[in-house]
Amino acid sequence: MPTAMTQNPQLQNRQSAGDALSIAFELVATPAVFAFFGWLIDGALGTRPVFTLVLCLLTAAYAGWKAFRTYSDRMEAHDRNLPSRRAESTSESGDG
Repeated sequence: MPTAMTQNPQLQNRQSAGDALSIAFELVATPAVFAFFGWLIDGALGTRPVFTLVLCLLTAAYAGWKAFRTYSDRMEAHDRNLPSRRAESTSESGDG
């Protein structure tokens, strides 16, 4: 059964653009914020640039992993909703 989102391509495009902007912001802003906190810690401890680099790299790696995982989950959900996949799943459930 189609949802309101799939019935309105313009709404779907806007939602997709918003999701992409959100992920892009997260990939840039989160590591920058944590790098700033690392810079503050480094300034207080005199260990420049250890905490800056560690916090920036860890959060960048996490943000990248999270973006990849979100994309993979959405693609799996999309694949499950393809008409060919739905036909396969109904024929398999009817055979048993």
